Amino acid sequence: MPTPRMKLFVCALPLWMTACDGGPSTPTPETKKTEPPAKVEAKVEAKTETKTETKVEEEVEAKPDDKAAAEPARPAAAPLTVTAGAPGPAFIAVEKKGIVRVDGGKFTPVSGADTGSYKQLKVGADGKVYAANYSQIGRLDADSFTVVVGDGDTRQPNSSTDYAVAADGQIWSATFSALDHFDGKAWTSEPVSVLALAADDFPQAIAVDRAGKPWLATSQKVFVREGDAWTPVDLKPAKARSPYYLTRMALAPDGGVYAMGMDSVFHLVDGQPPKKLKLGGTSSYTEISVSADGHLALIDVDKVTASDPSGKLQMLRSGKHFKKGSIWAVGADDSGRVWIGSDAGLTVIGADGTKNEWPSGAAPEIAGEIKSILVVGSGPAALPGVGEVRKGGLKGAIVDNDGKPVSGATLEVCPNPSFIYTKTPCADQPVRFSGKTDAEGVWTFAEVPLGEYGVAVKVGSKWQTTLGFAMNGAMKEGEVFDIGSIKLAEKK
Repeated sequence: MPTPRMKLFVCALPLWMTACDGGPSTPTPETKKTEPPAKVEAKVEAKTETKTETKVEEEVEAKPDDKAAAEPARPAAAPLTVTAGAPGPAFIAVEKKGIVRVDGGKFTPVSGADTGSYKQLKVGADGKVYAANYSQIGRLDADSFTVVVGDGDTRQPNSSTDYAVAADGQIWSATFSALDHFDGKAWTSEPVSVLALAADDFPQAIAVDRAGKPWLATSQKVFVREGDAWTPVDLKPAKARSPYYLTRMALAPDGGVYAMGMDSVFHLVDGQPPKKLKLGGTSSYTEISVSADGHLALIDVDKVTASDPSGKLQMLRSGKHFKKGSIWAVGADDSGRVWIGSDAGLTVIGADGTKNEWPSGAAPEIAGEIKSILVVGSGPAALPGVGEVRKGGLKGAIVDNDGKPVSGATLEVCPNPSFIYTKTPCADQPVRFSGKTDAEGVWTFAEVPLGEYGVAVKVGSKWQTTLGFAMNGAMKEGEVFDIGSIKLAEKK
């Protein structure tokens, strides 16, 4: 059973990227095809230039009081606190671009988190907003990211799969090998062996309820911490189908927690038997979002299941209710809106069916793989407008296992080439380009919406594909980005 964010890589003949670059990106709504590319005689490389403007001011002698008056100290940013029903910003984590705040009709990169890979935006039991990358956990304020743990003496002892923040600010971290706890001063660790798990069972997610009790989900079990020990929770009273394949936990609006499995979501409250939420039908959940007042949104393969606090359900389907594409992230807010991040872009659907969409490439700040979405309270009242789709070019070369050019090879470029398909890996993608390599194995596509793309190449009767994130963030508007050579896997 693949884990939620895993992209399937079960092709018998994978492609290997032998040259790649990185930089900013952006994608588009339209599906375009091009004629087979013309022969490219010169290799064009997209170079990233960083320009920094420095304002030099004449130094003037001044008395200390004069300087203080001229340059008042900037007050420290107040922590952002989530209040049910109150308006607030939305935060979107984009792979390799950092975190973007949506508020006041604008997309704005968050200072201190405007580059890199972030995951698991979440609200702590203290009501504050947090985000984690691969080495740090930090707090999101109104316009900045403040590292809480991960630097110097607070560096995490293990690479976490999930984390949770208690009402008093203490942090719990679940890893495959240990359970880590930060008490505000130092980390302590317990080996996973204290849980006595089966060989194929590992910690997946962790949450802390408002009473301060940590809850842990492994793929098949739930534990609650009683004193200094982890106590198993009997899930059988919830009458859910086993095996559970638990992967996510979230703070529930009543102060308890939710534990999400492949086709079930459990409501867990200390001292009470677990309950299974009524979400309708057999499903395959991969992500869950919970708003402050209890709105839910879950990714379910090619649709989003949404539930309001009364339990009323809404099914939003890819290609019907929003642009067709693979769904990456989802968010729910107290106004009943559902935020959906996919390889087609960002869509916000209101409880009344109103829809705002930013096609891939129309909002450069969020172009790329959206890893996580979190909306504070009822979310921003004013949403950004939809800008013009930005475009650039893509080129590369296909070579065989010996490094020789492969001429006349059929290939496709799209945001997320599929390993399971009926026609071609890109046939169902929102943006698709197809063509052939020239005599020197080179392919080129112009006017490609900025964004994340993968490549599929047909070798004989079989397709080989790269992972989509290979080119994430590398394209620039008006420039041709050369991804280099893609080496075909050796035939077996």
